[in-house]
Formats: sequence, structure tokens, C-alpha cells
Amino acid sequence: MAPRILLIGGNPKHFHAAKAAGCEVVYVQNPDEFKPEYGPLVVGAILADYTDWPTFAPLVEAAHRAWGFSTVVSLTEPGLDPAGRVRDLLGLGGPSYEVSHRFTDKAVMRRCLAEAAHPDVPAIGAAVLEDRSSLTEFGERHGYPFIVKPGAGTASFGVHRVDSADQVDSVYAAISRDRDVSDHPFLGQYDLEEYVLEEYIDGTLYSAEAFSFGGNHRVLAITEAVTLPGTVVHAGHAVPARLSPEQVAAVERMIPAFLDVLGYPDGPSHTEFKFSPRGPVVIESQNRIGGALINEMVFAVHGVDMHELTMKWPHGSVSPIVAAPPASGAAASWLAVAEPGEIVEIAGVDGVSADPATLAIDLGGAAPGDVVRSLDGSWDGLGHVAVTAADTTAAIEFSQARVADIKVRTRPAQ
Repeated sequence: MAPRILLIGGNPKHFHAAKAAGCEVVYVQNPDEFKPEYGPLVVGAILADYTDWPTFAPLVEAAHRAWGFSTVVSLTEPGLDPAGRVRDLLGLGGPSYEVSHRFTDKAVMRRCLAEAAHPDVPAIGAAVLEDRSSLTEFGERHGYPFIVKPGAGTASFGVHRVDSADQVDSVYAAISRDRDVSDHPFLGQYDLEEYVLEEYIDGTLYSAEAFSFGGNHRVLAITEAVTLPGTVVHAGHAVPARLSPEQVAAVERMIPAFLDVLGYPDGPSHTEFKFSPRGPVVIESQNRIGGALINEMVFAVHGVDMHELTMKWPHGSVSPIVAAPPASGAAASWLAVAEPGEIVEIAGVDGVSADPATLAIDLGGAAPGDVVRSLDGSWDGLGHVAVTAADTTAAIEFSQARVADIKVRTRPAQ
């Protein structure tokens, strides 16, 4: 009998990864996000708000009796903590809610790192925003600039940089506006009440794409991010990152130590970091695979499919990776954007898709009639185009060129 998993959230890409791994899927999704074409891909479904645990818990118990899944998987941010709760409830293997929450709550993660004081995982100054005076006090204690961001956010939404004491009032007002946003399509599953203040670490942002095999953590690839000037939006991602062997070695020491501190036993992780005089410093981490077509790029460059590992490892149908395969070539993705307004036309996708160097296109189903928002986070882009090239620099340049070939025409929204 094929192993059966409970997949919380996600999209058809995850269904296909599960099927390719020989798994059957019981799918959990919000009712308005379940599409008829998903039906043939699953053996059962729970259509409910899976972030509402009192409602979700009895449904999970009933689904477990009916369909007998043995593993819980979520590769979407809002589903990570519910997946941990389900494992705790049913006694299934994998990260518990407590462990998962160390990733999804940035204040909890900072406290864990500070308490551990691990020499390979430098801690930075951090605090929870209480009121306006918290901003002033943090700046006086840790200096400027510093970062303020939602404790449970993602995709750069609601992230603010405070460059001086003169900006405290404007940033505090911006946070109040963030909390009042009600029409953003992704905010219903994220809590913007708690904000975290963090020391600012200058420099390029990177991420380590890792997988944990029974507490043995393996860095599979290091991704380099490209941030749009004057924003915190990560428009580009490239594999492999342009780092020296010494820097790579430092990351390969830091990531296993970090995952040990958080008590992470099994599964994928995507850990963002920057280099400081103290070595690599964790910016934030997620116990899932990174977005922006990172998995596709890691597979193209290193030959490792993290989706396949995620589906197969819990059932013992794949062996642990002892060492990440070396890079062969490079890949990069770039964020497709458009002027705010209603989409009238999307042109050029077929031509970009036909290019042999195009690795993947994911525009999130954008179509005429959809509304493009102002670019406040990577959520507000249309999606990504990934390409391959001989080296990282060429891949970044080529990904920008291919995205530019996709023309999105908009008009003011009604």
C-alpha cells in the first residue's frame, strides 16, 4: 500500500511531488482555495481554515480515522504550525508544534538563540515592540539603523528600516497602517499584531537550503538574494551564491548549529543570513522549502530535489545525503512586476517559455482582470521566471532580461 500523507495547504506542484514519490494525499485547504481539478489528485480532503485549531483538530481526527495518513507535510508558511499541532495530536513523527513555532515566531527564535549563546550562531540585539518608546529605546541601546518586522510575517511585508531617531514617528505610524490593512489577499493567515525589533546587519542577503535527516543537517545549496534598491523586496535569487570557500565553510558550520539550537529533527529548511564581522548571522528561517523557484534552481544546479526528499524521507524511501553534490552551472530567478492596477494583457510568456535556457515560469495564475498591488513585498509581484546559465552573474542578468520580455499592461483599478 502506498504511504499516505496529510498535505496542509500548498498547490498542485506539491501534489505532483507526492505522487512522484509514490504517496497518496489527503489534502487540507481553505474552502475558497480548493479547485475542482485538485479532486483527482487526492484521496480525501478537509476544507476548513486550518489555522483555526479548535475547528481543525476534530476534523483532523476524523480524517485520520477515515483515511489513515501516517505523515504530515506542509510547504506553505501558514500550514507549518498546524502541521506541528497535528503531529502532536496524533503522535506522528516530524517537528512538533513547539519546534515549528521557533521558526514561525521570530521573537521566539531570537530568544532561543540568545539563551543558547552558541559560538557558531552569533546572536543579535532583538526586542518585541511594545509601544512607540520601544523604538526610541532600541535605537539608543543598539544604534541606527535597525529593522522592525512582523513576528509572524513573510515575503518582506511590513518590514521597516529605522535609519535615525527622526524616523521613529513615521515608522510607528507605518506599523499602525500595516495593522489596519484589511484588503491584502495574503494577510488573513498572518498575525501582524506583534512586531520584532532587530539590529541591522549590512550586506548581501543569502539563504542556506538545507535538509535534516534525523538531526543530521546537510546544507544542499546556498542562494544569493538581490534586493531592489531602496526597498526590502528580494527581487532576484541565484544559485550558487558567489561566496569564497572560507565563507561556504562558515555557513556549513553555522547552519547545523542553528538547527540544533532550534531542535529541528527532520525536513527542509530555508535560512536567510548575512555576513558580519562575527561571521554569518541568521536573519530568519523557515522550516520549509524557499519560494521564488528555489527548489527548481537547486535541482538544476546541484541535482537535489527537495520536494522529493520532503515526501520520501518520512517513509524511509530515500537515503540521507552525506554531502551536497557540487554545483554544475548556475540558475537565477527574477520577480515579475507591473504597474499597480487591473491587468489588461500579459504578453511574451510563450516566447520566454520556449527559450531553452528558461528553467521555470510561475506567475501565480495571473490573468487579465486581476489587480496588481503596489510593490510592498514579494507577495505583490506576479511571480518568478527562472533561467540557467554558465555562472551566477550571467544567470542573474539573463533572468532580468527574460522577465523584461514579459509585458504586463494594466489600467487603473475600478
